[in-house]
Amino acid sequence: KAHDHSHPQSTEIYAKIDRLKSKAIENGFIFDSSWMTRSLSENETIESALCGHSELLVIALNLIQEPAPKFIQVVKNLR
Repeated sequence: KAHDHSHPQSTEIYAKIDRLKSKAIENGFIFDSSWMTRSLSENETIESALCGHSELLVIALNLIQEPAPKFIQVVKNLR
């Protein structure tokens, strides 16, 4: 789930997200707050809110796997 740190590899997962985020910003990416559907909490940024989504976590998990998968399919689990 979003912003979850219970996975045994969560340190590696979040490190991968940080590297991807840095690379994206370095190449001109700007986080778009118009996609936000809720207010930010006091200690939260647009960046931190958008980079903790469960879909991004599962992509990062797959990218740190050895060998890296050739295909990643993410399906939204709407409750």
